Amino acid sequence: MYDIENEYTFIQIISDHMTKLVPISIDGGKWIQLSQLSSKHAKQFKSWLPVNSLKKIIFQGIELNECVDFSTYEYWFRSHLASSRNLNSLDF
Repeated sequence: MYDIENEYTFIQIISDHMTKLVPISIDGGKWIQLSQLSSKHAKQFKSWLPVNSLKKIIFQGIELNECVDFSTYEYWFRSHLASSRNLNSLDF
């Protein structure tokens, strides 16, 4: 028997799939740029961030805009993943 409700759940999980970013190491710090995220996840993450969390970083003469400390991103990633998938525990 075909169950449309289970198909919707499966499609929702697939469409909301997010891969954890690898940080950029600059001067001993670990960073991510919002531009590394999909526009949907960048918008969600940016709305969650405290004011003044976005930084400009100069790396090899290039200005990187909208950088966030990796530990802040990692915390959001885990909490977002847990809430979007309604999991009780995560294994990272």
